[in-house]
Amino acid sequence: MKRYEKLYEQKIPRASLSKYKRERIVYRFKDVHMDLNAMHLLWQQGGGGTDTAEIWAAISRMDKKDKETWNREFAAQGARLEAMARESLKGGHLVSAREAFFRASSYYGTAGNREKQVDCFRAAGDMVEPPLEPVEIPFAGKHLPGYFVKAAADDQQRKTLILIGGGDTILEDLYFIAGPAGKNRGYNVFVVEMPGQGATVLEGMFMRPDTEVPMKAIVDYLLSRPDVDPEKLAAMGLSWGGYMVPRAACFEKRLKAIVANSIILDGNIWMTEISPFGIIAKLEGTILFSLLKLFLGSSMMPRLESIKKKWGAKDMKHFVELNKEFYLDPRMIECPTLLLDGATENLYSRGVEILQEVALKAIAHPNKKRVTGPKELGADGHCQIVNTNFMNRVTFDWLDEVFEKEAVKAASSSVKSENLIKKSI
Repeated sequence: MKRYEKLYEQKIPRASLSKYKRERIVYRFKDVHMDLNAMHLLWQQGGGGTDTAEIWAAISRMDKKDKETWNREFAAQGARLEAMARESLKGGHLVSAREAFFRASSYYGTAGNREKQVDCFRAAGDMVEPPLEPVEIPFAGKHLPGYFVKAAADDQQRKTLILIGGGDTILEDLYFIAGPAGKNRGYNVFVVEMPGQGATVLEGMFMRPDTEVPMKAIVDYLLSRPDVDPEKLAAMGLSWGGYMVPRAACFEKRLKAIVANSIILDGNIWMTEISPFGIIAKLEGTILFSLLKLFLGSSMMPRLESIKKKWGAKDMKHFVELNKEFYLDPRMIECPTLLLDGATENLYSRGVEILQEVALKAIAHPNKKRVTGPKELGADGHCQIVNTNFMNRVTFDWLDEVFEKEAVKAASSSVKSENLIKKSI
């Protein structure tokens, strides 16, 4: 694959972190990355993964200058919800138990207790009807973990959405983003991790530019199931998934529609020109790096270590070099495509908007659309974060229309073929 030359004809401006700090919606913390943690919890609320009152109660007990209190308070919140779940389960109150187990899972997850997160999530998943199916797809001698959310208990072929997260998402959290929303609309939803995401890092897998390779394994698995309609298979990528899914779609033609929230045409542009990682790479190891840490906030440092681990990078310079191999040509996307982004993200980063504009013009399929989340509804941030109701309404309504239109087209083509056969006879 060659780079799409028109993307590089204009200068991509760097995002303005200072402008973002001034004009963003502040949920609780002045520290951008701490506030992002709060936003991630709110993001899961629409699918039953968290509760606003429980989030704010935990945050209200924190020392804002001591980031370790985040883990302590949310671990305690997870323990409270788990105790409630077990009490409800003991009394035979399965709905209450399921809801509390799900929220306990999310709070344990944000506190970094992975074992408790998975245990509580699976306890809740067993009480969903039909139960959530843990899946491990063999890949390169290892496994891609996922959960299959069945729309109904039978094996009737149904519309199916593959949901891929970003660099910071965790598999169980992804379920709350679109799992219940898709199921309520008659979709199977398969939440799955690609190499370099979540649990795959523990197996020694790193982010890779050729996402079409693991996507092939995912699609192979789904099309082996009797309950997946091969003509109504879509994929959505969130954040870094906005690179993974469109890149995969350039080669994996069995995907009948994709959603990029938001699309990343070039990983190097995204990481070094739009994001501050290019500057960080230049200053890492110098005396100026300590000043940069003060500007970015202390919560940025653990994130940098996490990023290096997921990309398999020795340091930030190596990380920048690795990202030069992450790119795609939007002209190779030949299926209906929905582009999602947020108004505030475009406000502080003209570069993000340029990527959406270039992609929208270049994508080969005529059925392409861009929807920008409005600030008035709180859907204006990165990936329209926080307002999953807005994101899911736009996504699933669009997919419904795409699949209905394609079904009509297929039926019409079939009738024409039959008429030609009759005429030839």
